[in-house]
Amino acid sequence: MRKAADELTTYLGCPRKYEFKHVLELTGETQQNRDAFRKLLREVICTGYNTARQTDREPRKGAHEALESLWKSYVETADHHSRRQESTEKARAEAGLEAYFETVGPTHLDGIERAAELCERPVVGPDLTLSTTIQETQVSVTVDYIMAHGGSLVAVRLTDQLWASRVPYASDSEIAQEHLEQGLYAPQKVGTVIGARIAEQALGEYVADGTGTELMYLSVLEETFETDGDCEAVTDQQRMGEFLTESRQTIDDAIVWMAENIAAGNYDPVDVFDEQSHWDGSFEQVVENSCQYCPYAVGCQEAIRREVMFNV
Repeated sequence: MRKAADELTTYLGCPRKYEFKHVLELTGETQQNRDAFRKLLREVICTGYNTARQTDREPRKGAHEALESLWKSYVETADHHSRRQESTEKARAEAGLEAYFETVGPTHLDGIERAAELCERPVVGPDLTLSTTIQETQVSVTVDYIMAHGGSLVAVRLTDQLWASRVPYASDSEIAQEHLEQGLYAPQKVGTVIGARIAEQALGEYVADGTGTELMYLSVLEETFETDGDCEAVTDQQRMGEFLTESRQTIDDAIVWMAENIAAGNYDPVDVFDEQSHWDGSFEQVVENSCQYCPYAVGCQEAIRREVMFNV
């Protein structure tokens, strides 16, 4: 049974949420529009690269053409309250594409071409699955494309999430160890490091010894703002190799620990966070940091139990 990095990140956040989402497959209350918008941007960027490789056209132009082609179906799935909101979303998408290709487009296309020669497999997605085995545990991570960069083979995940809440900074190099051994609650950031570890191991199967492999998170729209009716976008990127230098063993052990818990059906967050020796934290940190934002809280027995205790 192969576990995806996103599933492990969910388990790090709250085992009960994992049960609801990945075992019972409950939908929950989701940010549908945001998810659809992020998916749209990732798809059109990858389409731009695929078009460029097949026809020698500029990837930026191919991406904008894909945006025009896919926009109608996106609008049909999104829940826009007005024409103004729809037009603003279109402007945001166009600004995001311009910022992205202005920053990295030509460089990454060249790297994609070189990665295709190394890997001899599809290297542009979106949602390419990289699979590997870590300590006899089968794991995977999805990426949007693979490129060669210098002496490294780099997988890229496109996102619109702010770095402050999702991806560690250089000063957070021990983020995984601090979360798992000292009780510092930061599951999303640890999840990005786990994804990087899986990508590193999986890409290592395609390169010779001595060639580095790693994962890069690249924000498509880190922030947008309007100036006189125009949208501008800012891109940012974080290569994750530095977060693996001292923490591979900790991360590998955590992957096995979570996989064993999942296989055993251990989804009680109190048991996982308060009683298991691997994690020196407490369930109260889950409550304080994530329960109020959880789309499954309305059906969570732990959340309901707290609501009716009246000890405010």
